[in-house]
Amino acid sequence: MPFAEFSHWEGRCVLEIGVGIGADYVQFLRAGAKAIGLDLSLRSLELARQNAATNKVAANLLNADAEYLPFADETFDLVYSWGVLHHSPDVARTLQEIHRVLRPGGECRAMLYHRHSLVALQCYLRYGLGRLRPFIPLSDLIAANIESPGTKAFTCREARFLFRDFREIKIRPVVTVYDLRLRRRRFAPRWMLRMVPNRLGWFLLIRAHK
Repeated sequence: MPFAEFSHWEGRCVLEIGVGIGADYVQFLRAGAKAIGLDLSLRSLELARQNAATNKVAANLLNADAEYLPFADETFDLVYSWGVLHHSPDVARTLQEIHRVLRPGGECRAMLYHRHSLVALQCYLRYGLGRLRPFIPLSDLIAANIESPGTKAFTCREARFLFRDFREIKIRPVVTVYDLRLRRRRFAPRWMLRMVPNRLGWFLLIRAHK
């Protein structure tokens, strides 16, 4: 994944928050990073361990809460999280912890959901306007109807404020197949993605330095 730049972290200390099945985590290990993976889900950690074993890399995986990271200050060169932080009950608290465990000059790379997006508009049309509830806040509709209960989505301005303790903050919306979902498991052809401006993408890619 270009955003992660796995090979860039060879020999460096990496923390991934929310490893899931370990797809990215294994890539960090294969690239030679000293990577620790963290997840609240025991099932996810089990799958990530199996993935690491299949790829013949040694996993260091923990069951822990990102709002209370069990690491000393200034431990990591990179904290990476893909599509996880917006599920945290207290995103601001999690980012404070990320900032704490990063070394000076260290970097956070994270993907958050984007509220000013085509996906969010589709959510409003289906669950708000389509159910004759046009005045329900969009954030409430997203929290109730997209993925797990409480899912959050942010504007670029809100995301920048969340990362205010960091420096050199770069935020970039990107379009993916999820922006043109036709049904639950059916997506529009990839060529149609060119018709959607990146500023309406569901994914906000964020890079910030301590």
